[in-house]
Amino acid sequence: MKNICLILEYLGTNYCGFQRQKNGLTIQEVLENTIEECLGEKCKTYPSGRTDAGVHALGQVVNFFTSTTVQPEKISVVLNLKLPKDIRVVKSFEVDSNFNSRKSAKSKTYIYKIFTGHELSVFDHGRVLFCYYKLDLDKMLKACKLIEGEHDFSSFVASNATTKTTVRTIYKATLEKTGDWLTFSVTGNGFLYNMVRILVGSLIEIGRGKLSLEEFEKVLLGNARHKAGKTVSPDGLYLKEVEY
Repeated sequence: MKNICLILEYLGTNYCGFQRQKNGLTIQEVLENTIEECLGEKCKTYPSGRTDAGVHALGQVVNFFTSTTVQPEKISVVLNLKLPKDIRVVKSFEVDSNFNSRKSAKSKTYIYKIFTGHELSVFDHGRVLFCYYKLDLDKMLKACKLIEGEHDFSSFVASNATTKTTVRTIYKATLEKTGDWLTFSVTGNGFLYNMVRILVGSLIEIGRGKLSLEEFEKVLLGNARHKAGKTVSPDGLYLKEVEY
């Protein structure tokens, strides 16, 4: 059996997240069905992480085991012929049998795109957050520095999430402005359910002057979900890359 690694791009707008489920179409269901159709065998796919409904990916990593005779680097070509236009395999290659896209990962980087102009292009709907508030970028940048390091992120996780620990390490958090566009980038050893979206919601509250940096520091101490920002739309969230 070969252990095949896929690097995926997808727009999550039309899907109920990555993980296969009973009540809606998912990226995993489409991908596994396409693998079965193209390679002639059912294969279980293992993602680096389960992106939520509406979340996009620029570099999702997936691995699966197969006995196909198709050359590893050609699998991407074969799959792309059958996959819908909003899912694409950027690259396919063989990896060591012990490789697991989730367990072998050292860090992940997410980005969140925010548009602060007056008119959002029709082509950007569902792909960015339209924010019409005037934001204080300097305060938001200072908040990004506070996010870095090891923290208990229990204030930044959905109430219905189940996890053994809410402690995560953020290696880098940045905010870049280009014209009317803001891009929040965050790299860490792991992320909680809705964590990035709540962090972005908190940054926006700081930028609006609704949440002070001092208050934000206290929220970072944990167990204060009601004091953090709202959970923003998944539209602007992208899994950018996974490092191994």
